[in-house]
Formats: sequence, C-alpha cells, structure tokens
Amino acid sequence: MAYLRWRRVLELVSIDRPALSPLLLRTGRKTPDAGANLTETWDTVYEEGGYEHLSRSDQRHHHRLLAALIAEARPQARVLEVGCGEGVFYESLRGHRPAAYLGVDVSPLAIDRARRSVTDPVATFSVGDGAAFQPPGEFDAIVFPECLEYLGEPSDVLAHYRRFLAPGGVFGVSMWMNAGSIALLRKLRALETIRDQAVVLSQWGGGWTVVTIEG
Repeated sequence: MAYLRWRRVLELVSIDRPALSPLLLRTGRKTPDAGANLTETWDTVYEEGGYEHLSRSDQRHHHRLLAALIAEARPQARVLEVGCGEGVFYESLRGHRPAAYLGVDVSPLAIDRARRSVTDPVATFSVGDGAAFQPPGEFDAIVFPECLEYLGEPSDVLAHYRRFLAPGGVFGVSMWMNAGSIALLRKLRALETIRDQAVVLSQWGGGWTVVTIEG
C-alpha cells in the first residue's frame, strides 16, 4: 500500500514538473521501430492479450470519463476512434447514443474481434494506419484512447485529422501515465487549446490522463 501511495505522488509531481518525469516514471510500452511491419507487430500484441485488461470494468474508468466529456461537448456525436483495437472504448460510448461511430486500427486481428463483439448498427470498423487514415467524411469527435503516443508527432497527427473534424468538433485523448505520455501532454498543452484535463487514478496505483482538445 505504501508503494502505491508513493507511486501516485510521483505521478502527480511529474504532471506538475514534466522535466522530472524521465527520472520518476517508466516510459511505457515501446513504440514500434521505424520500418517494422505494423500489422504483424500489433497483431502479435493482440494475439498475446496485450490489451485484454481493458475489458475489465475497473480498467475502463478513463474510457467512461472520456466518453462522457465527448457527449457533453457534442451530444449524439459522430465519432471516429483511431486505434480502436478490439472495440473496448465503444462499450463506454454506447450509452451516450452516438449518431455514428467508426473505429480504425492497423491490426486486422483486432478489427475482426471488434466486429464480432460490437453489433450495434451505428458502429462500423475498418483496418487502416492511424497515422495516415483518410476517413470517409466529417466527424463531431475524433478520439485517440491509448493511441496518440504511437502515431508520431502529435501536432502532425492532429493537423491531419483536423481536416475531418466538423465545425465545433473536439479531439479526445487518454493515455496511461508514464514519462512518455507526460512529455506528450506537455506538447499538447503548448500547441493546442485544452478544453478538459483530468487524471483518473487506478485502485492499484498508476492512472490515466484524459484530455479533450478544441478542434
């Protein structure tokens, strides 16, 4: 218990003092090497159950918060989720009755599982590279749950997707707190207009940062 309390102190200090985060926190899951086969890399992650924990209720409080913030900003939104994986975030979004939802992921295995687990008529899934995906139309909200840190320079990623954001639309981001994600958050604060920012702590230590950004 003492370790968990100390870890939370380190995380909160790192948010307030981002320069200290490399000294205090781990860096998190390694970004795939340049030139790596992304399809094979992420298929392996899902095949090995790398994100199965997100199907547990106590692991999805940050998804519930992000879904609620999106629904508050744009009720019954048309939502694009980049890096949707096996469709776990949609389970939190479903109750807010989105008008339409498209989830995209580079892993065909994850998309196949998402299509089998989510059968709502408003929800569709597509295989694609989240760094360069070309959506078929506009969306009221574009979200990156546990994904933005893998797509490259965040300003470039948001600039790419801003073209597909409807007027008054919002971006949504959630990230596990580690040195890498805190550095990314610092970039977002400097470059973007932050609408909401919150930290969701887990009961075992650690936590997620949840952010919405004006489009």
